[in-house]
Amino acid sequence: MQQLRTDFPRRLELEGEYDLSQREQIAALFGSLHADGPVIIDLTKVTFIDSTFLHLLAGLRLRFKEQSITLTGATANIKRILTLVKFEQLFVLADQDKWVAALQPACKSGLSEISRKA
Repeated sequence: MQQLRTDFPRRLELEGEYDLSQREQIAALFGSLHADGPVIIDLTKVTFIDSTFLHLLAGLRLRFKEQSITLTGATANIKRILTLVKFEQLFVLADQDKWVAALQPACKSGLSEISRKA
């Protein structure tokens, strides 16, 4: 199951195993993304990836030359695979907790701004 939010940054939440049997599904999902803003791909619920998924991620990176792609929430095993193939040089690899914590001050300041305007 995948979910795609269309606001910026776009957040794509993936779930399950991604291997050769899922190639068409993930290729269609990645193909539906427009390279007009940053993307966050949440891997929290992903349990397995293989070289097919890595290849499709690399293709996404080529399309999003000027945009940020953040991979967040990867399990230790998936993060190990991503670092073995040096994807930290192509993507932002972020821990879910650290990513959420980094956004909280921005959210609070945004709420303060809204409160002042009201």
